[in-house]
Amino acid sequence: MTGAGRYAELAAAVRSFKAELLQPAQLERLMEAGSLAETVSAVTGGGITTVEGSNLSPVEAYLTHNVIEVTERLSSYAPQDSRSLISLFVRSYELACVKAILNAIAARMNAEDALRHIAPAGKFTLDRCKDLIESHNPTRVVESVEDDGFKRFLLPKLTGEETNIQTISAIDQYYFRKLWAASNLPDPLDAQSAKSLIGEAIDHVNILVAFRSRLMGLDSRTTSTMMIPVNYGLGQSFEELPDANNIQNLGRILEKSRYGNILEVSSAFDAASVGYAFTRSHARTCANAFAGSPFNVGLALAFLFLKTYELRDIFCLINAKANNVPSERALESLVLYKS
Repeated sequence: MTGAGRYAELAAAVRSFKAELLQPAQLERLMEAGSLAETVSAVTGGGITTVEGSNLSPVEAYLTHNVIEVTERLSSYAPQDSRSLISLFVRSYELACVKAILNAIAARMNAEDALRHIAPAGKFTLDRCKDLIESHNPTRVVESVEDDGFKRFLLPKLTGEETNIQTISAIDQYYFRKLWAASNLPDPLDAQSAKSLIGEAIDHVNILVAFRSRLMGLDSRTTSTMMIPVNYGLGQSFEELPDANNIQNLGRILEKSRYGNILEVSSAFDAASVGYAFTRSHARTCANAFAGSPFNVGLALAFLFLKTYELRDIFCLINAKANNVPSERALESLVLYKS
C-alpha cells in the first residue's frame, strides 16, 4: 500500500485536530478578557465552569486527559508500525508527573501545596500523586511506573531520599532515547520525518542541559552524563558543550552550529529565555511540517508536539490569571503566541 493509502485516515484526523489549535489572537483574548472561571470554561469547552480558589490541578488534569485521548485516537488511525511511536507521547505526560512528584519530595513540600503544581495524567491520578508525595520515598515513586526498563534505568540513579538534577535529567534521557529508537521506522520517509522533529527536540534539550549545568556550576563530566546520547544536528558542538567554561562560551560554541541564529531572539543568556527561544523554534519547525507531504508519521508528530506546547501555554495562561499576572508579561511567556 502507498504512503497515501496507509496514512489517509491519520492525515485527515490530524488536519481536523490541528484546526482546533489556539491561535495567537485567541490566546490574547483569553488572557485579557473575562474572569478566571470564564477562561477555564472556555479552554475546557464548558467541561469545567467553576474553580475552587486558586487550585487549578483539576483543570490541568482535565486538559491533560483530553490531550491523551486525542493522542490515543491518532495512534489508532496510524499504520501498525507507527503506533508505538505515537503512543509514546502519552508516556511523556505520566513522566512529567513522576518528575514533579520527585521534585516535591526533594523539596519536602506538603502534598496539598505540591499538587497545585502537578497535572495528573494517565495512571498518575490526583490520589495516587498525593499518596506518593506523602510517602517521601523516591524509590517507591520510580517503582510505581509500569515500565520495567524505566525502573532498571532510574533506580540505580536514586541516592537515599534525595532527588537531584541528575535524576530528573535521567528521566528525560530515558524518554527521549525511547522516542529516538522508535523513530527507526521501516519506511524511509517515515523515519526521516520522525527523526527531523525528534532529533531537533533532543538537540534543544541537550543545549538546555548545558546551559543549566553552567548556571549551577556543574563540572563537564557531570554535564556530559546528563545529556541525551543522541547528536542529531549539533555536530562538533555536541562534544564541546559540556566543556564550556561559562555562559558566554556556550553561546560562542552554539554560533558554529545550525542553531546559532536562535539565540538572537533571546534577550539574555539565562535558562528561561534560552528555553523559550528553542521551544518556539521547534514549534515553528513543527508548523512548517504541514507544508510538506501529509502521508507520513511526521505530520502526526508535529501536531502532537504543538499540542504539548499549547497545553503548556494554557497552563501558563490560567495560572497567570489566577495569580493576577499582567497580561503582557503572561503573553510573553507563551510558546505559540510568539512562534
